[in-house]
Amino acid sequence: MIDTERMTELSVEFLDAAYLEIVERAKRLAEQYFEQAQQFLGEEGKTHVPILIWVQQISPNAWGFYWVRVHYVREDGKGNAVARKIPKGPRHKYPAGAFSFVKGTLLLRVRNYEARLAELRQLAAENRALRKTTLAWEGRYQKIQALEAPFSNVLA
Repeated sequence: MIDTERMTELSVEFLDAAYLEIVERAKRLAEQYFEQAQQFLGEEGKTHVPILIWVQQISPNAWGFYWVRVHYVREDGKGNAVARKIPKGPRHKYPAGAFSFVKGTLLLRVRNYEARLAELRQLAAENRALRKTTLAWEGRYQKIQALEAPFSNVLA
């Protein structure tokens, strides 16, 4: 007899490890983008990076990879950075107009990073869906086994 509980446990562990690797890649991508954007804008004499990648834990088993627009609000004589999430829309990619406030060559970099982030978002979503399906299937399989047990003596 197949030990479905153990097989499911191994599958879920693998999926969770793969998911954490995807999250780490997104974090590295965010850091890499920020460093490149700072360097690029510094060469143009600018210090403000108007758009950043934000990797945020949404729930214990879910992370989101977003773009945020950063602007400064003056309060009490100080400039405080405020980050606002840019609406993504359906699926895994941002619409073309989402980055309309980004100008020049930085826009090309943002689009390049967005293509890579969209792939990570899609992989992450597929991973979580597969994890959910695996756990649901195992639960249904155990239910069938439990229902079948009383009939095993009758059918034999």
